[in-house]
Amino acid sequence: MLRTDLEGVRETAAQSPKISLSALGNAMFDLQGIEARVRHAEQGYSGFSPAIRIEEDSLDRLYEYDYAMIEGLDRAAGNVPALRAAAEAADKAAFDKGVQQLRADLRAFDDAFKRRIEAITGTGAKR
Repeated sequence: MLRTDLEGVRETAAQSPKISLSALGNAMFDLQGIEARVRHAEQGYSGFSPAIRIEEDSLDRLYEYDYAMIEGLDRAAGNVPALRAAAEAADKAAFDKGVQQLRADLRAFDDAFKRRIEAITGTGAKR
């Protein structure tokens, strides 16, 4: 849904010669990469998950990562109306600021996702 919404914003923004689409294109590329990592991680978990035991204190940390992931995606989706409004108004400054925030929110999701996988697989540095 987020990608579909961003594609609509891109179409609107393309109507304005003031707005550069490259930053939004980069954000959409980031989103596609995140989608691919999430999609393929599910299969990866099934191959080794029976051997992984998660203790209660670790489970609490995983819930924190889950919350951070959901929060990042929620904030990213919440940026769409402002991006759309900026594109419709051909407000380059507001559009660029919105895309910057979108990318930060996508990074927050991606960072939490990576830390979660590291915690599950034991491949991350101790924090």
